[in-house]
Amino acid sequence: MGFKHVSRGVAALALALLLAGCAGVGSSAPSERFDEGRAAWEAGDYSRAFELMVAEAEAGNADAQYTVGYMYYTGQGVQRDERAAIRWIQRAAGNGSARAMQALGELANIGARYHGDENGDDEGAAGEIFD
Repeated sequence: MGFKHVSRGVAALALALLLAGCAGVGSSAPSERFDEGRAAWEAGDYSRAFELMVAEAEAGNADAQYTVGYMYYTGQGVQRDERAAIRWIQRAAGNGSARAMQALGELANIGARYHGDENGDDEGAAGEIFD
């Protein structure tokens, strides 16, 4: 499931709430690189944080994968890319990240409401289109 267009209202708020707190995410396999990335993120050095987190994410760290998805979604340290965000969050979920699984569940719920599956509402909740 990817985004074609997402309402800047409901979906952005939902993801922001779900993904907020990435700086507080502890790695299931703590590493110096992850800790450095988290410290850079907390200091507002998003480019450096992204660089470190991507390296850690590519090494298989699910918490770093989730954080990279968050950063892609918000455009912190990287050009905003909703499709890349979802791919990284899916990867994190596949590697056992509970936060990523929760985020994907909420996105599925938003998509179901958009398509009128929940209350027979043909207008939908998200306001624009999920693929």
